[in-house]
Amino acid sequence: MEELAKEKIETFKNLVVANENWDLNDELMCQVFGFTLFGYALGVGRFTCFLDVEDIHELTIEQLTSLGIGTTYAKGMVQRAFDVFFNNGEESFLFQLIEIGQSFFSLDDVQELVELVFIN
Repeated sequence: MEELAKEKIETFKNLVVANENWDLNDELMCQVFGFTLFGYALGVGRFTCFLDVEDIHELTIEQLTSLGIGTTYAKGMVQRAFDVFFNNGEESFLFQLIEIGQSFFSLDDVQELVELVFIN
């Protein structure tokens, strides 16, 4: 099941990176993508593939670092996303990004989610 999760998460990442608006040097864009990606990975990992949270973290970090985002930065972003979603009960913008990503977990076509990364 982990391979299925990796495939779905990687497909989403590849669609975002292939978009003409993608800019790895735009820190805000990377953060919006990172939190959305975490939400998507959380949905796919928990509800489709029944993975442990630690495995979902690793899959998310792997996708972020494959873009050139530093490992420490990626780990920090994933930990912050986890804290926002599970521990703080925040209804912040970051929380909303995670929820948006998670809401697409069951769809095969994630093009709308890709567009939302750039809208947000």
